[in-house]
Amino acid sequence: MSLSRQYVKLCDLRDFEDPELLAAITSILPERDARTHIERKVWEFAMLAMFLEEIGALTEDTRALSVGAGDERIAFWLANRIGKVVATDVYGEGAFSGNEADPSMLEDPRAHAPFPYREEHLEVRWMDARELTFPTGSFDVVFTLSSIEHFGSPVDIGRSASEIGRVLRPGGHAIVVTECFVRHHPLDTSAAEVAKRALTLNRRMPGARPGRRIALADVFTRRELIRHIVAPSGLRLLQPLDATVSPESWHNLTLCSPDGRLISETGEKYPMVLMQLRRSVFTSVCLILEKPRSQP
Repeated sequence: MSLSRQYVKLCDLRDFEDPELLAAITSILPERDARTHIERKVWEFAMLAMFLEEIGALTEDTRALSVGAGDERIAFWLANRIGKVVATDVYGEGAFSGNEADPSMLEDPRAHAPFPYREEHLEVRWMDARELTFPTGSFDVVFTLSSIEHFGSPVDIGRSASEIGRVLRPGGHAIVVTECFVRHHPLDTSAAEVAKRALTLNRRMPGARPGRRIALADVFTRRELIRHIVAPSGLRLLQPLDATVSPESWHNLTLCSPDGRLISETGEKYPMVLMQLRRSVFTSVCLILEKPRSQP
């Protein structure tokens, strides 16, 4: 498939110079100024919207599944543009049950909608991402935005990736947006924790094990993206991953403090593109995958 732009990439500040990306953000979040509201989350929405528009999927014939959907507005936006959106999550359970995955989304999605939407085009269901209860080949599009990293262990993530691949129809597309290291400090690794455990005679890092994902487990290395998401999915990346980040993107690096606060270099909230956790830096990454037509 020939595409007009690079979709399989890291979020970059320069992306916000693209008029089409700004137009997509404005369409999804009309109440915000796309030129000043520069952050990873709106980039994720825009990448999904632009890709679906480019492949001609914004039609009444398209069935889309959102995995780990929460109450994100992209589901409501899509309900106004495609035939069917099914939003799934473990509503009422897990770390996000009191926020994005509140159980009230199951009972009254209208209360979560940021704008009027075609209610008959959106279905909300409780569902574990590791076991999607849909027949094989049910959807033209499956997407998950900043969710798959929260699905559990590498085995759990691989199971969810496999399920995403299974429920796609042959020729269908999956859009997986998650978090990827831009700079992975060697002290933020399982090997470093194992060494610290040994040097302190198990007093520190008692749970450290070789190869075990640690406190930065919500962020993937590029190798882990392939090992834990792409390979188990059985799908193919439409483009090679562009992991470059422009020098401008480092402006206003935002620190994720231990108490949950976000502290930027300038004191301003935006732009919020690169995030620092411990000694490492990460941002969003967009993966576009396709199910080969030869698969059942």
